[in-house]
Amino acid sequence: MKKRNGSIDFWKFVFSLVIAGFHSIYFARGEKFFFYDGANMVEFFFLVSGFLMAASVMKQDSQGAAAWKSTWRFLFHKIKGMCPEYYVAWAVAFVIKNAAGGFLPLALICKHGILSIWELFFLRMAGFNDWNANGATWYISAMLWVMLLLLPFFFKNKDFFLHITAPVLAIGILGYLYASTRVLRGNTDWTGICFKGLLRAAGVLCTGCVCYLACQKLKELTLTAFSKILLSIVEIGGYLFALFWTFGHDSSRMEFVILVLFAVSVTISFSHQGILAPVFDNRAAYWLGSFSFPLFLAHHAWSGRMNKLFPQDSYEQLFVKYALLSFATAVLVSVLSGAVRRIYGKHREQLRGLFVQTEKSA
Repeated sequence: MKKRNGSIDFWKFVFSLVIAGFHSIYFARGEKFFFYDGANMVEFFFLVSGFLMAASVMKQDSQGAAAWKSTWRFLFHKIKGMCPEYYVAWAVAFVIKNAAGGFLPLALICKHGILSIWELFFLRMAGFNDWNANGATWYISAMLWVMLLLLPFFFKNKDFFLHITAPVLAIGILGYLYASTRVLRGNTDWTGICFKGLLRAAGVLCTGCVCYLACQKLKELTLTAFSKILLSIVEIGGYLFALFWTFGHDSSRMEFVILVLFAVSVTISFSHQGILAPVFDNRAAYWLGSFSFPLFLAHHAWSGRMNKLFPQDSYEQLFVKYALLSFATAVLVSVLSGAVRRIYGKHREQLRGLFVQTEKSA
């Protein structure tokens, strides 16, 4: 528990709720919907992922190890940490999208199963974006592919990457997006080279690395109580402004301002220097942070099925049912994942023996 950051965990949960609320756009029928610009919250998660990537790389003693080997070791560890939740949520979402409101024809279900193979191997943002069971998985795909591109350079020269490469890439990529599209959204817009979501992930992950560097400097300071109060005001204020902006505001250049506010707030949260930092260090916040991942994965399939399930309901009525279904599905994903983890732990050697022949003892 001491390795967790309660403030980050708490806001993970809050912003997962906002993202789920934003996806109610799919059943709004043109009505004004909750969390109008909630897609902005994804930047918080990319920043946190970039920060943790930098923290992990800087802790590792990779001297003598090939950069490619350290890269794949990092990515396999990252993927392992998302399992089995990722695949359990995929299976649940596949059933929901093909069965909720009436079963689709068997031939179409089989076609969907074949086309979604790219999603199972995190390939959506690499260009293989076809039918997908879980729309929320674009974020994970983009994160992993950008990490695969960045990590070899990071492991090769840690200080140079952290002080030069990351800030240059962050400014260059985000500057390009600002000048060309004015918004960060549009994950599956094709740029001619890659999906826009891949550029979005690269720019914000690199910004997260810069946040790590700033955080280390902040941790070195011995602050007064007054400074700690100011830091908490700035930290919470940045998060609250982002929440405020999601109501009644469409995508705009303000997305980049919110990204900067998030970067400042995330840096302060990880530094643990704010006066309110100890308030979040409790089991409730840690649990919310853990539950945010199943919630993030579990809601999306329902958003596109609500009108089919309840065609006569108003948006407000649909939103309540959508929230309940999403929460229940997140609990289901969490429980099933825990069961899979326990079964695998108990029968790991037997399962391994089905595929790998072990040497017989003499």
